[in-house]
Formats: sequence, structure tokens, C-alpha cells
Amino acid sequence: MRFAKLQGLGNDFVLLDLRARAAAGADGVVAPRPLTSAQVARVCDRHLGVGGDGVLTLFDAAGADARLLIQNADGSVPEMCGNGARCAALWIATDGCTRKAGGRVVLETDAGPRPCAVDAEAEAHGEVEVEMGVPRVEAARTLTARGKEVRATPVSMGNPHLVVFVEGAPPRAQLAELAATAGRALCEAENANVEFVARLSSQRYAVAVWERGAGLTQACGTGACAVAAAALEARLADPREPLTIELPGGALRIRLDADSAQLRMRGPARLSFRGTFDV
Repeated sequence: MRFAKLQGLGNDFVLLDLRARAAAGADGVVAPRPLTSAQVARVCDRHLGVGGDGVLTLFDAAGADARLLIQNADGSVPEMCGNGARCAALWIATDGCTRKAGGRVVLETDAGPRPCAVDAEAEAHGEVEVEMGVPRVEAARTLTARGKEVRATPVSMGNPHLVVFVEGAPPRAQLAELAATAGRALCEAENANVEFVARLSSQRYAVAVWERGAGLTQACGTGACAVAAAALEARLADPREPLTIELPGGALRIRLDADSAQLRMRGPARLSFRGTFDV
């Protein structure tokens, strides 16, 4: 099966384009069905497979440019993935990363339609802004992780998140350690992605994320939006100005659309390589 490897801020994915037009050029017959959980796990294995944080599969969709199915590295299916959406939109807009492009791509996801604005001044990389929807922020609550209490703000970006603001400005390595330990425990207990956050200024935040089905990742687009939503809800940030969310793989820019109450996420997407594998 033919695939492309793409990444957004180091959050990397194996992309399978099973839309009719794309599949028509493949050797043999390509059945328009997703990989099984076991196949996804094999493909995403970084030692024995292609390697990746997940698999993105594109299908034909009425009223959208593609239906985007997201599968985590363990084969589980999250509702939405911001970095994956940017990678998929870049691939579609540039006809498989073969030409420069600019324009609008609409992805149908389990969290609803996600319009994307693509600005690719090169064939294999560009900037993509995704309309991430209206966040749902709940009241912060105290949870216990590894015997310690943490104050977490639940946020839904179509998928569940717990945002934990850490007092002071701890080093990035400390945030990563918290995400890998307490974050993992919270994820298992609450079935949610977990963000540990250091507030660097009103509009700038450093974040480490433990993701369901993927673990400690270089970046998380929905997580970055969840952090922005929690900061705005707590009045830690100015809603009139964009927020910069700094993740291990780089920064994402999040802005609130005052008219629609949606969050818009902007960041890079890039083709790494193409190849084939047997399933």
C-alpha cells in the first residue's frame, strides 16, 4: 500500500489517501477501508514499521474535500487531531505535495467539519490554519495523580482534555516529566489528553502533553487549543490577541474568532517522505 509520511511540529503521521481519484492510480485494487488496530500498531512501530504517532486515512466525502479518519499509534480512534488535520489539508491542497497551493480545504471528522486555509509556497510544506470549533470549558476540579492532588480544567475540543497550570515557570524538562508521570496517570484514570502548562506571559504558554493512544508527543494541536481555551476562560489571556502555545516540537498560534467563538489554530505541516508497505 502506498503511503506518505507527514509531520506537524514533529507530531508525525502515516497518511493513506483512499479517495477514489487517488486510489485509481495505485497498482492493483485498493479497498476503501481503514487499517485494523493491529495493522496500525505495526505500521506506527518505530523499529519494525514506518513509525509514527498515528495513521491518517482519507476517504471520499459528500460536501467535503475528504473524510479524515484518525487512528492513534495503538489503533484507537480519537475524535480529532489538529496537527493531523493540518497535514491532511496540506496533502489535499497540493495534490499530494506535488505543487504549490493556496486555498480552502474542508475535512469531515468525528468532531464535525473542519475548514482549513492552506498557504503552501512550496510543494512539500506550508502553513495551515484550521477552524477548530467552539471549545467547551468546564469548571476546574481537583484530581489525584500518583498520590498528589492537581487542579485540572476539563476542555473539549471535540476530544477530551485536562489542562493543568503549573505554578511558576518550571523548565520544559520538568513539564515533560510531569506529563509522562502524572499526565499518564490522569489520562488512564480520566480517558483524556493531559496538558501541563507554564504561563510565560499573558499570551505565551509552554506546554507538555500526554496523549491518549500516543503518549508523550512533540505537539498536540487540540491540546494547544485546550490550553488557550482554559487560559481565556480563566482570564489569564487577552481574547483580542492571539496566543502562542510552545510545544516541544515548536509553536502554534491560537486566536479566538469573536464573531463565531471558534478557536483558529495556525501552524506548519510538512511532507517527510513517500513509500509503500505490505499490510
